[in-house]
Amino acid sequence: MTNCRNSFASGWPAWASRVFLCSALAGLIFSLPAQAGQAAHRSHPTAGTAPPQPVVHKAAAPPVEICVVVRNVRGETVDNLRQGDFRLHDNNRLQRITDFAGNIIPQPVLNLKVPGTVRYTALYFDDLHYDFTDTIRVTDSAYSYFNSTLGPRSKVGVFTASGEITLNFTDDPKKLHAALLAIKPHLPWATQAKACPQLSDFQSFMLLYAADPLALQIALDDKHACDSHNGQEDPPVSSRPAATIRRMTQTIAARARQVIAESEAQSQKTLDGLNKLITAVSTLPDPRSIIVASPGFLAGSQARQIDLLARRATRLHIIISALDTTGLLRQLPAPPPTNDPKLDKEREYIVAGKNQMQADRASMSADVLLDLSTMTGGNFIANKDDLESGFQAVMPLPPAYYVLGYAPTDWRENGSFHNVRVQVVHHGLMGVQAPSGYYAPGTPEEITRSSLRGRHSNRRRK
Repeated sequence: MTNCRNSFASGWPAWASRVFLCSALAGLIFSLPAQAGQAAHRSHPTAGTAPPQPVVHKAAAPPVEICVVVRNVRGETVDNLRQGDFRLHDNNRLQRITDFAGNIIPQPVLNLKVPGTVRYTALYFDDLHYDFTDTIRVTDSAYSYFNSTLGPRSKVGVFTASGEITLNFTDDPKKLHAALLAIKPHLPWATQAKACPQLSDFQSFMLLYAADPLALQIALDDKHACDSHNGQEDPPVSSRPAATIRRMTQTIAARARQVIAESEAQSQKTLDGLNKLITAVSTLPDPRSIIVASPGFLAGSQARQIDLLARRATRLHIIISALDTTGLLRQLPAPPPTNDPKLDKEREYIVAGKNQMQADRASMSADVLLDLSTMTGGNFIANKDDLESGFQAVMPLPPAYYVLGYAPTDWRENGSFHNVRVQVVHHGLMGVQAPSGYYAPGTPEEITRSSLRGRHSNRRRK
């Protein structure tokens, strides 16, 4: 720095340097009052002057924990892996694994024939989403299976989403049978039966959050059918006046908002009950397990809450397995033909659309159960009409599982679904059971749209 100043001064004549210094000194003296006035002026900004903006610091991404079960080509669980054996991608970006834990389930817990500790299994029945037929199928199947497994080393507790039935852990078949018989459905059938049109929760979400034209067309057709009382063959909905269709659409939107409110209230009760059960089970000896028997439900704005619930169970070493009690889907039959080709074509389109929406709803409703199980190392069993064999399949615990922790590098609080992919390297062909992803924080609307569209568009691209 000294050399730079000397070279600058040496290039000027002496008189020029003096003139320059005097001018600078005079400018400094005469500018002091002006600067003081400007400073006073700045201390009282006018309405048109923007105040200084505060510095916004971007929040660091909260840690994400992924529960992983690894199996070899023979289906055997692998229990000797290290942190460096895993590669983890979040939205196709390689992540640095910062936390790692391997958990081994002791043999006396896995095999009840080996002397050792007592195994406690909490059965959580989602009676808030059962209909009458579901209730009978689920409870009868549960008793048929667990009645034969009870013993001094195998105790079962019964808990319900409604909170009406609670049976503390027991090996008494009579107490188990009495508790299961007391479970009853809680779906608001009376309200749904009188509604016009009768919208499903999935159809309502698609109407309000996805502006789905198929969902609207089906709703208009159902509204047209339940409004007609003449007993004659009705013309196609498309032939109705535009003003009439607008009024019908407004009625449908109001009904959809009501259905979503009822659906989310029921789902929130189910999640609250499960959260309380996790707290209760956490006091039992490790490992702890919960089996959720549910037809599933749409996550909607609660999708991130389900993520956080599963992470809490993982931190407490609680394994949650899930049995989807829906069973195999039955498609609606093709409508009988009429003498109106245009009406026949429209009705065929409506029936095909209803079958597609039924399949989409079943897939999205199962996501809740899939997340709870894969995020905690448990089993997820679906597409079974034989629920007794379903309970048998969902019961086993994994001999070993791993928990991988990381801070996502691409983090935005926009409610988007983050697609997660876990690989095992250096060990040949391995099967990896891991959650498909998680939801970033966001508004309820952002999370709902991601749960309906973003997640499933990611799944289709795989």
